[in-house]
Amino acid sequence: MLFLSLFLATAAIIPPVQVAPADPTAMFKGDGIALKFDPTCRDYNIDTVQTNPECAARVAKGEAAPSLAIAASTFQSLPAKGNEAIKLLEHSATVTDSPAIHYLLGSVLGSAERYQPNYALAIRHLSIAAQRGNPAAADFLATLLIAGKGAPRDVPRAINLYATAAANGFPGAAVTLGKLYLAGKFVPKDEAKGTAWLDAAAAVNTPGAAQLATLAKNQGRISNFQLVPSPDPTKVKAVRYGTFNNPDIPPNFGFDVNFQSIHDAPYDDAAILARLEKEAALMPTPYLYELARRLAAKDPDRSLQTYLVARTRLTYDASRCADPAALEGLRAWDMIVAPDIRFLFVTRRPSNSVVNGALAEEAKLPANTEPWWICRSGMPAMTAAMNSAPGPLKLKPTSEWPELRTAAQMRLRELVGSQ
Repeated sequence: MLFLSLFLATAAIIPPVQVAPADPTAMFKGDGIALKFDPTCRDYNIDTVQTNPECAARVAKGEAAPSLAIAASTFQSLPAKGNEAIKLLEHSATVTDSPAIHYLLGSVLGSAERYQPNYALAIRHLSIAAQRGNPAAADFLATLLIAGKGAPRDVPRAINLYATAAANGFPGAAVTLGKLYLAGKFVPKDEAKGTAWLDAAAAVNTPGAAQLATLAKNQGRISNFQLVPSPDPTKVKAVRYGTFNNPDIPPNFGFDVNFQSIHDAPYDDAAILARLEKEAALMPTPYLYELARRLAAKDPDRSLQTYLVARTRLTYDASRCADPAALEGLRAWDMIVAPDIRFLFVTRRPSNSVVNGALAEEAKLPANTEPWWICRSGMPAMTAAMNSAPGPLKLKPTSEWPELRTAAQMRLRELVGSQ
């Protein structure tokens, strides 16, 4: 009886696999209503609203609908005035406490798309909106909680939030749940549960869900091998991954198991940041990218400088490889860090001081370390590893290295000359 009671108690807290069709009003819902953009104000932004005195007066009062319209228009058409739009929304949130306003504030402060993020403040606004019935806020809040941004990582709460969002008109959350259970990274791997979420999302025509569900049901037929490099050629190996536990980018671009554990640690983990600040310059270049990613919300200038060091260093590393496929790592690493640093490039170019600082930092790095982590990038290296014969690392002659480093540095120096 005790076992049965425990089983029933556990089962009771697991949300059912319930997915509703996409609701176009999901971002504007809460408290049983769906707020709409005010038609009187939707064609104005923060600079032009004064030409419509009625709309300007309502925004000044903090009314939710016109404030939402003006802020959204400003974010889209005047990104340089985004901070003013954020203040406008904060005023409206104080006056109206509208869930839709809280959601828009949370999404802007928590995305790093256009403005320096404030994840803790984003968590606060999204929590208010989610608690009051905004499914878009529930989805985004869950994503921040999984990442450990703005609050300690809380996977059980995130799972419940995703389930709530999926059941209330935000079916993309079901796709996220499906992939989480199939990957088994942050939750115990459960292929049946993961497939069920994807099937439910596909049943309401969620983009991409049907294809992912098909992949989930045919994982056993898929051979997905990745080359895992090592400074010791005898330890280079080809490893088979599934469709859903595949590394974010190929290990032969530096995303190996050791790096994955650093990258997957909560974003706000102070110990990880301290370690990277102390050791990243002595480690393979991917750790500099990770340091730039984790600095972005705290110190944008240092983040940008570190990113420029990392990209310059990666260019030098990849250009020393005999295999030109290594240069594809530049695009791969830009894609990895972009979600956290994109705002750094929206309204400004790197200043001369940041670029010169990056050049000075890159010049301190050793010139003779072998870029073992990225030089086995093409199919010949994969084939050799699968045949258990990886062979020695193939690099360009060391006599060419000074010229290659100078060329990598010159790309960065050009940013100074163009200003």
